[in-house]
Amino acid sequence: MAEEEDNLLKVQKKRKPGWRKRLPALLLGMIILGGGLAVYALKREPEAPVPKRTETGGVILGEERGSLTRMEIHVRGREAWSAVRNREGKLVSEKDQSWVLDEALSERIEDALENLVYEEILTENPAEYRERLEEFGLEEPELTASADYADGKTISFRIGDASGLEDADWRFMLVDGDDRLYAVAGSLMEDLKTEQELLHPVKKPEIQTSRLDRITIRSGDESLLMEWQLEGRITDRNAADNWILKTRDIRYPADAEQISSLKKNAGNLQPGLYVGEATTENLAEYGLEKPEHIIEIHMAAATTGQVTADGVYDPAEREAETVRFAIGKQRNEMTVYALYEGVIYTMNHFTVAALTETDPRTTLSRHPVTVPMELLSGITIERADGTKDEFQLSYTAQPAGKEGNPDETAVTCTKNGADYSYETFSAVYERMRVVTVSGELPPGWEKQNSRIVYTFRTLNGAVHTLELSDFDAMHDAVTVDGYTLFYLIRDGITDRI
Repeated sequence: MAEEEDNLLKVQKKRKPGWRKRLPALLLGMIILGGGLAVYALKREPEAPVPKRTETGGVILGEERGSLTRMEIHVRGREAWSAVRNREGKLVSEKDQSWVLDEALSERIEDALENLVYEEILTENPAEYRERLEEFGLEEPELTASADYADGKTISFRIGDASGLEDADWRFMLVDGDDRLYAVAGSLMEDLKTEQELLHPVKKPEIQTSRLDRITIRSGDESLLMEWQLEGRITDRNAADNWILKTRDIRYPADAEQISSLKKNAGNLQPGLYVGEATTENLAEYGLEKPEHIIEIHMAAATTGQVTADGVYDPAEREAETVRFAIGKQRNEMTVYALYEGVIYTMNHFTVAALTETDPRTTLSRHPVTVPMELLSGITIERADGTKDEFQLSYTAQPAGKEGNPDETAVTCTKNGADYSYETFSAVYERMRVVTVSGELPPGWEKQNSRIVYTFRTLNGAVHTLELSDFDAMHDAVTVDGYTLFYLIRDGITDRI
């Protein structure tokens, strides 16, 4: 009896200020019931050290792994839910037994219920708490739970408030049919409070960014807002530089770094919590009948694979596929509702916004010359005065035995059929590559008076063009692959090769 009174005294003396005004009076009454030892403890000087609580925990109920046959959990303010174990040994929703609980998350709940333990017994005398359950958060508990086991045992309990002690993370708990008031670890509450939605399996698409060749954002009525598309194959050596942005009024090459970022953001799109199968009613409720946005991620057909444990590469043929999300109302500051393959889920708002709120113009390439040096096979330069220069690059594997690395490739250059210094050519070309545009042309401007046209040929057979034409006395209009959008300081690109 004295030990129980001391435990309650420690709760009283170490409560954080302002926890509950009535609790000290309640605990004082409990202590007075205990007699002399408690009275002596109250007379100690306030600054006297309070003895630390000893580790006196134990087991309320211990069952074998997998013995749980049914559980029901009700968190205050939420709808109660229950699960049962099916013939295959899986825990399933009792309401919808086709719903198999997520194994990784439900395992924590299962472990807690099959090994129900306490930190300490605060008292075995119900007279000390029965009339003051509200002071411990047990009149309207934060959580109630019940569990049935294969051996016929059953248990029901309720968990109330946190201890309020500065150095102890535990809560008050009562077990039906048991007079003891328990202190249980706060982690028990956290395990059992797992939201039911989290336990529902979520079908997640495998978005392989290496296979992405189109990212499309549409409005709810399916009209195009913006689309980034690869012009070529994902296996092309210059695939990163071959993306095009398309909107209602723009068609222009996209910046390789921006595309890399967009692909990464697209790869992060994943359903979050299960909400429910789509119906006419809930589509309207969650803003999915007329979505805010529609996001389509297209992946090209490809051969992918992985190395097995014994070091063997296991290839797999992947067909072209499109992943489509409809984005509805915002659920809260962190999530929105999304529709994927006929099921409504939550989805991270910021992941979605990284695509839907992108300003498409920020993804445009500011470099008129887009072909990397290592992928260039030749250039043709045609001027308004009729002159023309043809540059051709040849790549030859360095033969073994020569100086340098045998794996290196020797590059030679010709100009109009005659030998030309590759070092000179590459130095000028790299200067062309770093040139950026000066600004955007006014709406409705029409190209006229072409001054010079560059035609770039790549090692994989692609052809790109750059045309400079008169804009004003100081600037040239820039047309890249037939798309005119920017202007450039005149002579900003030199062809003095």
